Amino acid sequence: MKYIESISDDVYFNLALEEYIFNNLKDDTYFMLWKNENSIVMGKHQNAYEEINIKAIEQNNIKAARRNTGGGTVFHDRGNLNYSVITDYDKNKFIDYDQFIIPVINALNSIGVKAEKRRTSDIAIDGKKISGSAQTIKGNRALHHGTLLFSADLTMLHDLLKTTEGKIESKSVKSVRSIVTNIRDHLIDTAINIDEFQKMFSDAMFSGNTEKYEINQEQIESVCELVENKYSRWEWNFGASPDFYFEKESAVAGDAIKVNLNVKKGIVTECNIRGTNLICKELEENIIGSRYSYIDTVNRLKEYSSLKGILNINYEELADCFF
Repeated sequence: MKYIESISDDVYFNLALEEYIFNNLKDDTYFMLWKNENSIVMGKHQNAYEEINIKAIEQNNIKAARRNTGGGTVFHDRGNLNYSVITDYDKNKFIDYDQFIIPVINALNSIGVKAEKRRTSDIAIDGKKISGSAQTIKGNRALHHGTLLFSADLTMLHDLLKTTEGKIESKSVKSVRSIVTNIRDHLIDTAINIDEFQKMFSDAMFSGNTEKYEINQEQIESVCELVENKYSRWEWNFGASPDFYFEKESAVAGDAIKVNLNVKKGIVTECNIRGTNLICKELEENIIGSRYSYIDTVNRLKEYSSLKGILNINYEELADCFF
């Protein structure tokens, strides 16, 4: 087994590095540990707009990323340790989560974390989730990866994964919400930081029986190309969301407003607005064809001259009607 420790805390780079290893390094089993700055990571078949508080991530410059595996949406920050296992896959044998999760649970138990399996792909402490995982196969290789909540900002996790108050209908994979907890809160020594935990965890996983693999400059350049052409692109992270229908009833400046949208590949293709004081037809035409983005919507509303004559209009409050 070869061990890789990522050189970056950028979610796009780390997902691209993982894919590069999966597609190109096939001579051995690879185990990667990585941490990201604040970011949201969705499953491949999920609708970003059902899973993420779009307004919050755009206002706070939080990156949203789509991975190559299924499963639900998770929050990453530097209090969350991610692991990836990339290994050979025998098509004649059933591959399940246990062969990857059980070694992680055993390693956690050996360092004093009373972890146990919960459901198919989760790890928990006293019934509260500390780890979720997902996997995929390609050819004769399997990729399994998971999270380990160590000292994550659980308030931010809750706020960024808060779903819209509107109604969304789409054929997407929905996340299963769980009560979560941080590993550090269950350790005897709660002063341990995540870097110390990472060292303890990796030592427990490998017992010294692994070879560290260093990514070279040529490989880094290939990973960066994958970041540029895939993982950082709006078309992959948002545009790949399944088509959906949105409906919401709100009140702005004393006016009852109802918004209905059809969104395809992240673009508003149909817009129907009902309100007393709004000139809805012009506003609908202004929204159709735009990206389904909170900040883009606010900017379009500010450019809409008919709104400027409405007393006490608040563009952000009106934009909330669309999310």
